[in-house]
Amino acid sequence: MAGPAHNSSSTSRLDLERRAFLDLLRIANTMANPKDIARQLVVVARHLSGCEAVAIRLKNGPGYPYAASLGFPEQFISLEDDLCAKDEEGRLLRGEHRQPILACLCGRVLTGQVNRLQPFFTDRGSFITPSTSQLLASHPEPGCLGHTRNRCHGAGYETVGLFPIRRDDVTYGLIQCNDHRPGRLTAESVDLMENLAVSAAHLFQLAMA
Repeated sequence: MAGPAHNSSSTSRLDLERRAFLDLLRIANTMANPKDIARQLVVVARHLSGCEAVAIRLKNGPGYPYAASLGFPEQFISLEDDLCAKDEEGRLLRGEHRQPILACLCGRVLTGQVNRLQPFFTDRGSFITPSTSQLLASHPEPGCLGHTRNRCHGAGYETVGLFPIRRDDVTYGLIQCNDHRPGRLTAESVDLMENLAVSAAHLFQLAMA
């Protein structure tokens, strides 16, 4: 009985990926503005991830503000929009090579500062947790999460997925998936989202050149 079920699952996944690819082709053929692409991409991402809230961050100036969102409260987007760390006088804090320091886990994923030996980071540089409550309660090793704002957890989100939109060592942004319910991102949906992020990078490479 395992064979037919496996084949059915594989067919369903291939169908999802095919539809997502066709949607992205349609976007690429009709839009050149990065924000317009992002607004369509969140619809595809929410469908593939199964999460209630999805947002896209895109490179703009020194940081990566939200370019589009679906399902997030406006207050959450407003509070989390600016990732750039600043000093008491509001000046940008910079690290090596004068690059702005980006805060929280979004910043770590965007800058590639991830430890793939940790279970919450994937081989492709994404961050995934089925439960922010359990993650924070587990007291991971000092520094492995870096400095976090904990706003996702504070807003009641348990599932969090952050997928970098990166191509040829250039990071264009990330896809963020949140859900108040735990365990919404399965191994299959994580793979789908990482593939979607790769496809999105092709679009933004052309649109943001």
